[in-house]
Amino acid sequence: MPIPLNIIGPGRVGRSLGHLLHHAGACAVQDVLSAEYATAQAAITFIGTGSAVRRLGDMRPAALWLLTPPDDAIASMAAALVAAGCVRKGDTVFHCSGAHSSALLQPLSAAGARVASVHPLKTFAEPARAITSFTGTWCTIEGDTAALGLLRPLFEQLGARVAQIDAAGKTLYHAASVLVCNDLTALMEAGLRSYESAGLDRVTAQAMMEPLVRETLDNVLVLGTVRALTGPVARGDAAVVARQLTALDKLDPRIADAYRALNAIALDLARTQGSASTEALDAVAAALNSSS
Repeated sequence: MPIPLNIIGPGRVGRSLGHLLHHAGACAVQDVLSAEYATAQAAITFIGTGSAVRRLGDMRPAALWLLTPPDDAIASMAAALVAAGCVRKGDTVFHCSGAHSSALLQPLSAAGARVASVHPLKTFAEPARAITSFTGTWCTIEGDTAALGLLRPLFEQLGARVAQIDAAGKTLYHAASVLVCNDLTALMEAGLRSYESAGLDRVTAQAMMEPLVRETLDNVLVLGTVRALTGPVARGDAAVVARQLTALDKLDPRIADAYRALNAIALDLARTQGSASTEALDAVAAALNSSS
């Protein structure tokens, strides 16, 4: 039997998961609440079932509650659920924040609910696309044993790959995710701005950048970061590094600072790789430091 599910805060993640859980036959989406009633209505249209409600007190009992409001509203929503008496002892409540642990739901835990967090390591920029590519998504989970016993098979039913994480590591875990996802986007923008300043139009620059980025990513995933590293730092070409830093400082000091920080890490990889001499790599280090 599908598990009755209520959703609070049906943004891109909430409505995507609601759709997936409903269409997999894993959950019966019941009531959906948002700060804006129109948002709840749009969510149930996207999900394909459920009832939009206006207040916590209008929500019917459910064995499973999904909280996907903005991160800074999760704790207050947990307290409001307790105050409203909506969640029963033994119900399972989970949020999907990557930055916070299930500790945000402590008021619910104290009231007898089972609590957890499940973070899909995926972008939900467009829910209509996200639901078609969810299979294979890694989801990190942590929380009460009983809650995880319910949630793990539900997400596996959606095709997710589930990994349990220590709640104490959530901040660094999420920072890592920001670096490889959000900051990768920012890095691509920094590259595009530099290409444009070199005289290329943005459309051409992006077309040129695509195969290079894709091949680099493939090399990292197949060979590992040490073997995948190429370029002036790997070669120990301090003169090129120095010239590039001078040019970037003139273009945008923020991009130059990003170049310095990232190439300091690239220098660690180059020393492990061992393709360039110690003297050459020391010269690269000096170039990175002297221009700051």
